[in-house]
Amino acid sequence: MNDQLLQQLVKLGFSEYEAKAYIALLGKNPVSGYELAKLSGVPRSMIYEVVGKLASRGAALTLHSGSVTRYAPVPAAEFLDQLQLEHQNLVNNLKKELTALAAAPIPDLDYVWNIDGRENIFSRASDMIDQAQKQIYLALLPVTFPDLQPALQRAVDRDVRTVLYTTDEIDLPGAEIAVAHVSEETLGQASGLGIILVIDGAEVLIGERLSGANARASWTGSSLLVFIAEHHLRTDLYLPEILSRLGSKALDIIKEEDRELFARALESEL
Repeated sequence: MNDQLLQQLVKLGFSEYEAKAYIALLGKNPVSGYELAKLSGVPRSMIYEVVGKLASRGAALTLHSGSVTRYAPVPAAEFLDQLQLEHQNLVNNLKKELTALAAAPIPDLDYVWNIDGRENIFSRASDMIDQAQKQIYLALLPVTFPDLQPALQRAVDRDVRTVLYTTDEIDLPGAEIAVAHVSEETLGQASGLGIILVIDGAEVLIGERLSGANARASWTGSSLLVFIAEHHLRTDLYLPEILSRLGSKALDIIKEEDRELFARALESEL
């Protein structure tokens, strides 16, 4: 007997005996209970209970001819079509009922979800990118780009504005790439921060330590945190270029206690 077919039927909810009896019926029918037990390997003491359950599932037919009772299968295509329809109706009904039971969301309460593991983080990031309808802002190191390249290319292909901020040139035709060249020291400090991803001004994912163990990230739909992250991506990452163009004039603007911070952004001393 085909073990793979047997296991697939078990996944559909059949017991092992029910699966064996149904497969045996498909191979030879109509048959008596005695014959079915021999064909299927189901114990004779169990065969009538098993075939009764098959009949209740709509997978088998009971045929009476005088004092003789025989059994036949409902054709596989017909039975599976009916089973698929029943499952789909069940899922649709559950969706309605369970949605109605769900508590109404509290508008002033925004959760931050923690995600552990590199694979889980990039899976969440790819899902976000695939869901984006209008715009994507993403800061990442070049080493993390290959993990997200397929999803990003799909976004570009469906005309979602895609803006990437990174530390070296990357190849993504159709996207807007902002490159901020930084020193090895600064790059080493930033290596723990893998990505900052904002989509449609609605969700933000911030991941860290993606290049090693203990990868972790935080995801939220908090409007405040999304705004802060998007504001950072759209403004703060332009600061090195702005300050470099200002040159020494920046000293007239920046307070002394903040000059060290901006000096690191410029990769030079003010």
